[in-house]
Amino acid sequence: MSDGGFNDELLEKELFGADSDDLDGAGMDVDEMIGMGDSVAGLAGEDSAGDGTLDPLGKGGATTEANGVSNGTAAAAAATAAATTEGPGADGGRPQQLPAKPVDIEMDVPPGEITVLTHEAKTRPTAPQELTSCATYDILPTMSFVSGYQMHAVAATASMRWVFTGGEDGYIRKWDMDASAGGKQLLTQGQRHALVDSVSKAGVMASYWDHSDKTEDTEMLSPVYSLAVQSQAEWLVSGMKSGHIGLWTVRHDEGRRVALLAKHSKPVSVLRISPDEFGLVSGSWDRAVLYWDLNSGKIARAFAGHVSQISSAEFRPTLAPEQRAADTNRDDDDDSSSSRRNSQEEDGDSSDRESGTAASQAFDVKAASHVLLTASIDGQCYLWDVRAPHRLPHALNAAPRTPRWAASACWSVDGSRIYVGRRNNTIDEYDVAMMGSDPVRTLRLPMNSGPVTAVAAMPNGRSLVCASTDNVRMWNLADDSASDGARAAVPFQIVPGHHGGAISSILVDERSRYMLTTSGNRGWEGSSNNLHLGYEISPLDR
Repeated sequence: MSDGGFNDELLEKELFGADSDDLDGAGMDVDEMIGMGDSVAGLAGEDSAGDGTLDPLGKGGATTEANGVSNGTAAAAAATAAATTEGPGADGGRPQQLPAKPVDIEMDVPPGEITVLTHEAKTRPTAPQELTSCATYDILPTMSFVSGYQMHAVAATASMRWVFTGGEDGYIRKWDMDASAGGKQLLTQGQRHALVDSVSKAGVMASYWDHSDKTEDTEMLSPVYSLAVQSQAEWLVSGMKSGHIGLWTVRHDEGRRVALLAKHSKPVSVLRISPDEFGLVSGSWDRAVLYWDLNSGKIARAFAGHVSQISSAEFRPTLAPEQRAADTNRDDDDDSSSSRRNSQEEDGDSSDRESGTAASQAFDVKAASHVLLTASIDGQCYLWDVRAPHRLPHALNAAPRTPRWAASACWSVDGSRIYVGRRNNTIDEYDVAMMGSDPVRTLRLPMNSGPVTAVAAMPNGRSLVCASTDNVRMWNLADDSASDGARAAVPFQIVPGHHGGAISSILVDERSRYMLTTSGNRGWEGSSNNLHLGYEISPLDR
């Protein structure tokens, strides 16, 4: 058993096609953990109870063809086209067996509208200049949101006025962030005993409500696997164990469930509201990624390509022209960033520059983001263009000899880089402008730090917060030696607060005043210390 409770042996057996009878004594459902236990016949679309059909209530429409992957990912394409594909495993020598193709998608007829194509993105708060131009940050834990259960998800309004959490106990909690940060309520001495000295403020709970799910005319509590809230806290969506998505009122008649979106057949692990706030992207353990039109409640598009449980989904962030110009000027002044760009330009030829221009045109950053990043627990990471329903996704490969595993992925604040947390104590970094499939570098955590379960980028473009089993760290991305084992200085600093246990989420305030972390395994394997901490962020120039 590795650090954090991840069972290496069971995961390897599942990935490399072990007999399920060998896993009966494991005390856990490996099929549910990794999402790859369905039979080839079921994945091929035969009518069976466990085929992962996305219409548990019998409301599905026509079935769409499953997309493949881009030309640069021949291995993944073969995995989705053939019944069984054998090839080298993560260690370079062992064969693996992958499912025949992703889950079949039942589409609504007529389909909904892809709202980001017809609506402008909502205006978002921006961080002040001192937080976007500083060299690094001082991130200090000061608040503890007390809960006796695992927290699988956290969401906040654009102003960070209200924070919502959900977890294993089946309740959605609403917290008053202003009152919590202001110290209106303090922790007792017993509550502070297991925390670092700087944590003295208690989270102020404003309200809570039952996370109830309706299944066959029966109301029952469901664990909260994912959350997303509208920027002004008018409504909230939550992912349920049954595969339903609950739509809840928040501002008026708080806690009333006004709709159930029913297409997924297994727990909904990811929810992301579109930049225009008229659409919703959901990812589930049934391997499906769906785009919902919230005006009609119908499916607008199904992104078919993943063959394992979905762990992350995120639209590419957009910046105002003046913000992008400021970021460009700051990067030009940064010697290490300039050296990387110069080396890339010297190595590239005219065809590379042309492809880079085409890539920048394909990934439009002037309007609402049309690029969607998705990741699944088996390590697959795809970039989708939501404007082109039949275009194949661009796949991001893991570094050599990296286990096929990814619990978290995120964009940099300017949308130029992608960071993916891996199982073997590493973070892969990808350059979107280069449009390559391989990482440009790999950040290596200390040995035995545990899998990287959450990542979040900071607004200065030089810092990345990542969570592993042992600690939360903030990396200095401007240090080119971050992936070099012979580096002279440690390229990260420890963010105090958590120690031991899986971190389910890291949320950074859009104005970069606060950061929130929650402890939980999101229904997968891993231990939890049931901590939900709030941090205050200060800029540092050094």
